[in-house]
Amino acid sequence: MIKKLDIPFIKSEMDKIKNFFAVGDYEKVILKTKVLLKKDASQPVFYNYLGVSYRQLNKLDDAERILKTGLKIFPKASNMLNNLGIVYRIGGRYTEAESIFKHVLELNSKDYLALFNYGNLLRDLNKLDEAVEFYNAANDLNPNNETILISLAATYQIMGDFDKSKETLDQYNSIFPKNVVADKMYSSIHKYKENDEHQKSMLSKLNDSAQSVGNKAILNFAIAKSFEDQKNFKTSSQYLLEGNSLRFSLFKNYNFENDTKILKDMKKFFSDFQFNSIESLLKPNLIFILGLPRSGTTLLHQIISAHSAVFGAGELSILNNEFNKMIFENNFIKKILSNEKNDVMFREQLASDILKKFKEYNQNLIILDKAPLNFVWIGLIKILFPNSKIIHSKRNLKDTGLSIYKNYFEGSSFPWSYNQDLLIRFINLYKETMLFWHHKIPNFIYDCEYEKLVSDPKNEIKSLIKFCNLDWEESCLDHTKNKTGIKTVSIEQARQPIYKKSVNSSEFYFDFLEFLKKI
Repeated sequence: MIKKLDIPFIKSEMDKIKNFFAVGDYEKVILKTKVLLKKDASQPVFYNYLGVSYRQLNKLDDAERILKTGLKIFPKASNMLNNLGIVYRIGGRYTEAESIFKHVLELNSKDYLALFNYGNLLRDLNKLDEAVEFYNAANDLNPNNETILISLAATYQIMGDFDKSKETLDQYNSIFPKNVVADKMYSSIHKYKENDEHQKSMLSKLNDSAQSVGNKAILNFAIAKSFEDQKNFKTSSQYLLEGNSLRFSLFKNYNFENDTKILKDMKKFFSDFQFNSIESLLKPNLIFILGLPRSGTTLLHQIISAHSAVFGAGELSILNNEFNKMIFENNFIKKILSNEKNDVMFREQLASDILKKFKEYNQNLIILDKAPLNFVWIGLIKILFPNSKIIHSKRNLKDTGLSIYKNYFEGSSFPWSYNQDLLIRFINLYKETMLFWHHKIPNFIYDCEYEKLVSDPKNEIKSLIKFCNLDWEESCLDHTKNKTGIKTVSIEQARQPIYKKSVNSSEFYFDFLEFLKKI
């Protein structure tokens, strides 16, 4: 039972916890909240702060455990239920997440957070029309909410409805004029001409001394894009250099060697292993499009998912989440490579569990995953899903390197992309890794060259569909009619008909960005 003497201490600590949470110091939030829980386990807010902090650190098992503990005491606590649903959603446990959000809405049909979270879940599952309905319902209950509006604008972009996205972003900007995320989103779907008012607005915001480093980075990338549209590549380069420098400065503890250790280890793990060379003639359960980011993976995704037998799921984190937590466990690689009965059973169970996660998207269709860095896992894919299909998206490396450097990636994805030396090193690691897989598993990987795809689309697309053991469908020749959502930085380009103007695009920047000469 809480003592009166503890009350001032708890209030004081809660103020500190709120401050730590606001600045993203989740480790300190966890330490302090654990102390408070020992003093008083009857406060739902403690479980929420602790659970959400674990979630923010991607410790999903700990987050689930804490939130479930709290829900045993407070089974109808909507905040905890919502946060548990988010944990399930992030972990790819979509059925469980849906069950949680439905339960919250049964308790209170006007819980705008549950409506919003359900909308996020539907967006993840590419049920975009339904997602918009839930976002709008949440917005009706909590008008002009910053997070709801930006999510609604983003969903319209994913759907390819750029007019509605711009309309929502204009509404957002009128309410939150200092927020720069909307500027970045707007820039991705806007074509800038001379004396563009939005460009002027962004330049004005950038000159505001009160802007944070993170906001300045975002603005620099968006402004660079605006000058590129105006064919002013020298000025565009200057903003790119500044944006990348600012963005990279935010990754203070980033270690490139740790981030890429698994790339080097894969060659060591599989160096002496002999893969089964039998080529499957069956329809695959899974298709993987992989390669470097910005190499044409989104265009390939839209082309192949235009086939009636394929569900385009976008960039999924399923393999990354599963393999990253197991790869360095004792005996994992041994179990993967062994022919012992128990190890064979382990592999079969693991393959079944992972396939279930893919099938959450669609039970009846082939699931297409275009997460580019899945090239790390090609050996594991071959062993666990031998009849899957792997398409390697290849593109001129200077063009690819430039396109990576030009883009601001969400969250903490690809820290190496903001540093010219590390970008070159990563490209070299990618080249070495793909050469290794081609040597170890000949004929398992289809190399689709971007330049060939855009110069001779009909023949290349027919070859792709044949490689996937699918019957030919004319719909694959016009991906612009494909309503599958696009959730990457290619959001506008991949909606256009196939074009050649991005071939050799690095030539425009060759005199201004030194790293291009080193690729």
